[in-house]
Amino acid sequence: MADKVTLSMNPDTLARARQAAKHDGLSLSAWIDRAARREAIRAAARRHEEWLAANPDVRDELDSFDRYADNVDAGWVDMAGAA
Repeated sequence: MADKVTLSMNPDTLARARQAAKHDGLSLSAWIDRAARREAIRAAARRHEEWLAANPDVRDELDSFDRYADNVDAGWVDMAGAA
C-alpha cells in the first residue's frame, strides 16, 4: 500500500503534471510516483557513473568482463529449434 504524503508544487508544474497524467491515462498520484521513481533511478545511475569515473580500475575490469561475455555469447548456438 502506498504512503500518503502532502506535496507543495508550483501551480504551473502541477498543471503540467495533471495534463501529462491525463495524457498517459494515469492518476496524478500514479504519474508523480512514476516520475519520482524515474528520477531516483536516473540520479542513482549518475552517481554510479561518477563513482566508476573516480575508480578507473573498476571500470577497466567491468569493461574487460563485458568483452569476455561478448566473446562467450558469440560461441553459443541457439538450441531452441533443435528438439
